[in-house]
Amino acid sequence: METMEYLHTEIAKKDERIKQLEEHTQRITERDYKTAGELQGLRDGMHEWTMNALEQREISETNAEEIAEICGFELFKEVEAEVTVTYSMTVQVSAGEDVESIINDVDFESINYDTDKISYVSASIDSVDF
Repeated sequence: METMEYLHTEIAKKDERIKQLEEHTQRITERDYKTAGELQGLRDGMHEWTMNALEQREISETNAEEIAEICGFELFKEVEAEVTVTYSMTVQVSAGEDVESIINDVDFESINYDTDKISYVSASIDSVDF
């Protein structure tokens, strides 16, 4: 009987230790997420300040590059631009074909652009005039 009591006591100790380790891991994880959020906030703030100071010519580009390297960000900002493009095309339509279905099959998103500077492009057909 003493062996069973001993084993139960040891299992209880191990269970308690596992619980303590899980709680400790949880606290560390929460702290890491909090610290990562704070660091990201600092990085974003330095990025914004550096870009503004650079645009206002309050710091040199060399200084801005050094700050960016230290803080771990790139010297660019993302700007959303809405661009209207008008295409004019001549379409050969066979008898029984629909012009609009031919136009709708054109991939207007397959344009060439600098992928280092443009991160997203979408297209839609608003109207087709004949």
